[in-house]
Amino acid sequence: MSITETSMYKYLMLNYNEKKDAVAMSFLHKKFTYGFLSDEIDRIACFLKNQGIEKGDRVTIALPNIPSAVSSFYAVNKIGAVANMVHPLVPYELLAEYMKDTGSKLLFAFDTLLDGYFDRLIEDGFRVVVCKANDYLGAFESFFYTAFGKKRYRQIDDIRCVKFADARGTEVYHVDADESFDDVSVIMHSSGTTEKSKSAALTNKNFNTIAENTIDILPWKKKLGIGMAGLTVLPMFHAFGLGVCIHTYLSYGYDNVLIPKYSPKLIIKKLRRKNIAVIAGVPTMFAGMVAQKGFDGRHLRKLRFAFCGGDKLSAKVKTKFDYTVSKNGGECPLDEGYGLTEAAGVFSVNTRAASREGSVGKALGDAEIHVFDENGNKLPPDSQGELCLSTDALMKGYINGGKISSDGFFEYGGKRYVRTGDWGSVDADGFIYFKQRIKRMEKVSGVNVFPAEAENVISAVGGVRACCVKGVPDNRKGTVLKAFVQAEEGADTDKLLAAIKAECAEKLDKWTNPKYYEFIDRFPVTKFGKIDYNKL
Repeated sequence: MSITETSMYKYLMLNYNEKKDAVAMSFLHKKFTYGFLSDEIDRIACFLKNQGIEKGDRVTIALPNIPSAVSSFYAVNKIGAVANMVHPLVPYELLAEYMKDTGSKLLFAFDTLLDGYFDRLIEDGFRVVVCKANDYLGAFESFFYTAFGKKRYRQIDDIRCVKFADARGTEVYHVDADESFDDVSVIMHSSGTTEKSKSAALTNKNFNTIAENTIDILPWKKKLGIGMAGLTVLPMFHAFGLGVCIHTYLSYGYDNVLIPKYSPKLIIKKLRRKNIAVIAGVPTMFAGMVAQKGFDGRHLRKLRFAFCGGDKLSAKVKTKFDYTVSKNGGECPLDEGYGLTEAAGVFSVNTRAASREGSVGKALGDAEIHVFDENGNKLPPDSQGELCLSTDALMKGYINGGKISSDGFFEYGGKRYVRTGDWGSVDADGFIYFKQRIKRMEKVSGVNVFPAEAENVISAVGGVRACCVKGVPDNRKGTVLKAFVQAEEGADTDKLLAAIKAECAEKLDKWTNPKYYEFIDRFPVTKFGKIDYNKL
């Protein structure tokens, strides 16, 4: 039996005796040991049982990265219930839809956000546990706590809900830990591998596989990370955040430094003050980091592994990150990888042992990725087509009307594959080259073009902070490309535009060369921190 064939809770506890006195989580100015985390998980598990939550029941967790989000998740997992992970900032209508569609019996929600729709939740029959960031602070500290702003909660009524502070005071009694590994344990909501938003049903084994594969690419592999810290900026409702930043860090003894809200300045502050050895994030996060003056410094020597996924990484951001770390005596390049919610996060990455420029690395662990054409034929190495994936981390399917559907799956060579919705290639050595989301491909004068190619050229021009290229209607050609550009502060946009056009004319073909340009102050982003192309 594989080590991954157990619950996420049991996987977390496999090496408990070795790490119980080590720091498991750092939040604000407080530290919490693995012993503390274990006790809190037990108490919340007993609370859930007292609330009538049983194996297979769905519990919604709509929280930022705060300690109660971690303990609630593992408590739900311990009793064999299913964690329905929801962005805490979704509007009430969408939150209610997610809860109704999954049959959720309980909601863990954040007080600051909950106050805006508390009455509606109660009126619609939902049971609520109110979580606060300062649940973990003493009375004196809580009084002066202002990180989330001072606010009087007018709607939240203690009589009509349960406070997390009370739930964690539940008397502990023996609760058998569920060990099912192939049952649905987590529901993640994403855009899916097609246009329509979908809810992925993932198992314990899926996330345990991610932890096994991720830990094996670290230079020191499965050696416990006691005394080292991992920075957690990616949220728990994101498969990458839950699988790598929470489950992998905690399962292998790291101090999980929780960042509840993305802030480049706060990230830099933690890098300077903590012993951050591992950091994982998306391109927008790293772009914001390297743009900060405080990023540069001797503290970068402590970094041991940095991983970027979730979207295409700009060569300019990687170059600046690598150069700044190296000049300060560090040996930590920014490694680009690739992943899907449908595969519990990451499944390929460039590593120190195997790296190739322009690629997103090789498949990790048992994962296999091949290129198929639109008729389902596997293509030879270096051919371009749709990237398709098979792995033990592959979800059970999408939740559709309360049932699990197999949209996007197919069988090949006796294995189950999912269509990623991404266009790319795989070379003869197994390195994967991600070109573009298929739904972002454009046809200009009948030619398939990839906006990412123009984005890479424009992003490399000095004075450009970020850019996004997309297709826009054109009377003669049907569609042409338009570039939206965010300039560095103080840049002369007339000179910058001339430089951009010169680079594009030299390096891009006539179909990929943008016809229109627009400078903007900031980009709209999705709930996952990616540029929202549809809003441009």
